This record gives sequence, structure tokens and C-alpha cells, in this order.
Amino acid sequence: MRPLARLLALLLFLFAVTAVAQATVGVDPVARLYTATPGQTITQVLNIYNPNPSEQKLRVVAYLTDMNVSEIGETEFPPAGTVKESSAAWTTFTPAEIELGGEETKQVRYTIQVPADATPGTHWAMLMFEAQEPAAIPGKTLASFRLRVAHTIYVNVQPTKADGSITGIFDSLPQNETGNYQIAVQYTNTGNAVTGVKGRVELRDADGNLAATLPLSLVVALPNRTVLLKSAWGGPVPKGQYSALVILNNGDKNKDILGEHVVTLPFDLKPPATTADPESNGANSAPSGPAKTGGKP
Repeated sequence: MRPLARLLALLLFLFAVTAVAQATVGVDPVARLYTATPGQTITQVLNIYNPNPSEQKLRVVAYLTDMNVSEIGETEFPPAGTVKESSAAWTTFTPAEIELGGEETKQVRYTIQVPADATPGTHWAMLMFEAQEPAAIPGKTLASFRLRVAHTIYVNVQPTKADGSITGIFDSLPQNETGNYQIAVQYTNTGNAVTGVKGRVELRDADGNLAATLPLSLVVALPNRTVLLKSAWGGPVPKGQYSALVILNNGDKNKDILGEHVVTLPFDLKPPATTADPESNGANSAPSGPAKTGGKP
């Protein structure tokens, strides 16, 4: 597995849900990943805080939801118990409602009771904290706000196994000389554990010379689901045919996951113009479809 701190930092970016408003509410820590055995009990204390110096108090209501991520990286929060890997039914918390003054912090405690017959693999739930303006009066207040932040709970019930493969490579050619070549790699998590996946694309010309290395940033891959890792290549780049070698790693230090794709640029790519239309970079052109993929070395 990747270092826990890096994975949780990514979870903060992907799964902490907020709404724009004049006030905010925070939770610390934003995510936890536990290793457990069937029948084990886990307890965690969260700090819920209002960082604003305002004298106005915030009413914060806590509740559980599930979480799912689509193939294109869109995060959804269906009702608790919807996702088959949900741990919401295992989780209780107290208090269910708090009130926070300016720059005030209070604690919420939750307990996870892992069932004796729990299925091995990663189970998860989201403990949401929704802040509301206490002064809002239904039917009378013209405008009020609600915002929420999530604490992500992952429980790895042993034994777990990280496994996966590249199941597609898609690309989009630039529509003009100042556009970007865009590539997306589809990774399918075939293991039973949540993993962090990252990598790179090595582009080589017809002579085998390394033309560019495109980073594929770390993403979270849920069990039995796919994710897309994306990157782009801009000018100056000569036209011609290139070979793209995709190299991914899901935390296994002993082996990488490989895939191959052929790239054909129809014209020379120039450096992007500073006044270029953002729609002109080829992002809206149709992908070419899945490419040949390789296995693990």
C-alpha cells in the first residue's frame, strides 16, 4: 500500500464535500483507514471546528451516507446502506447535533462494530457534518446557507488483497497546432481493498528516443470499480508516430502494471498561444477508443 498519509491527503481532496458560503465548518481528521478483524470494535474522536471569528453560531448536524465513484471520477453520496461494501450499519456516533461559536471546537465520537461475519475487503462510509445557519426561519428568511464536510471511514477487514489491471487507454488528438494531446488510462481494481494508483506515460518517437514523460497523478481506486488517470502533452512537438508506454503502480513495490498505445500526431504542435480559446485544446473531441493493454511484468 502507498503511505497512509499520502492516501489520506488524496481522500481529503476527493471526498471532503463543501459548499461555497460566507462561513465554513471543518473536521479533523478528514479520513481514517483502519485494519480490523471480524468482531473487532474501533473508536475514533473527531474535532469539529468553526474557524470563523464571527459571533454567529453554527448548528451542525451529523449523519451517515455511503460514497461511490463513477468511472470518470465523479463522486456520489447515496443514502447509507446503498453500496454493498457500506460500513454505515456498523457505525454509531454521538452527539448527532452540536452548536459551534466563532473559532470554537467540539468533539464527536464514533464507534465501528465490525460484525463477526464481515466479508473480507474494504468497507466504507461517510460521516457528514452539515452546518446550518441557526437564525434561518423557514418561510421568513430570504436567504440562508447549508454546507457540509465529510469524514471518510475505511475499514480493511482482513484478509485484503490489492490487485488490478489497465482495461483501456483512450486519447484525444488536438484540433489545432496550439492544442494538447490528451490521454486517459482506465484502471480496474480487481482486488478487494481500496488502493492508491499512480504512474506515468513514456512517449517515444519512431527511433525509440524518449520524447516526453507524462505524469499520472495519484487517484483512489475502490474495489471492483474503475478509475481514469489523465494527462496531456503540449508543444513544441513534431508531427509523426509515437509509442506510449503506460506504467502504473497500485502500491506493490515489486511490480508495475503496463499498457501500450500508438499515438499519431497529424501536424506539429506549437507552444499554446497565451490568448488561445480554452475550447480549442481538443478536449471535446471524441476519444479513439480502447487500445492494446499489457499485463503485469
